[in-house]
Amino acid sequence: MERFGRLLRLMALGGGIVLMLLMGYTVLDVVLRYGFNKPFSGSLELTEFAMAAIVFLGIAYCGFTGGHVAVDILERPLQSPRLRFVPVLLTFASAVLFAAIAWLTAAEALTSMHRVSNMVRWPHWPFQLTVAVGSAMYALVLLFQTIDILRGKTGGAADDAR
Repeated sequence: MERFGRLLRLMALGGGIVLMLLMGYTVLDVVLRYGFNKPFSGSLELTEFAMAAIVFLGIAYCGFTGGHVAVDILERPLQSPRLRFVPVLLTFASAVLFAAIAWLTAAEALTSMHRVSNMVRWPHWPFQLTVAVGSAMYALVLLFQTIDILRGKTGGAADDAR
């Protein structure tokens, strides 16, 4: 589990690097646009590609460490013994959903390798594969969390990795 946590941390670091590059690019684009009336063409496309990479490189690590926003309105009622299956069911359903997202996105990436963006002419498939890998890793995190809930652990996988 420790190696899995390291891999997720590296993916999140990659997303952070993309974020830093996007911030620099945006600052430079604004300076060129308003200072010299020479903006980059395709800034919107590049930002969209970067955001997909940022989100899906970091989503699994965020879930692994418990960093996602959680609303615990129903926490007390769900502690009732007859309702303990609900968190298991929801976490497992989320794992299945993200596995489906990974599968469908990977299939789309592999069948549309010829597709490129309009302005910068970048291929879509590397970013689609990033979404697929990030979704698959998050599906694994959710599956591990489902197993932890079934075992009665509350700390989750992130506590095991520390």
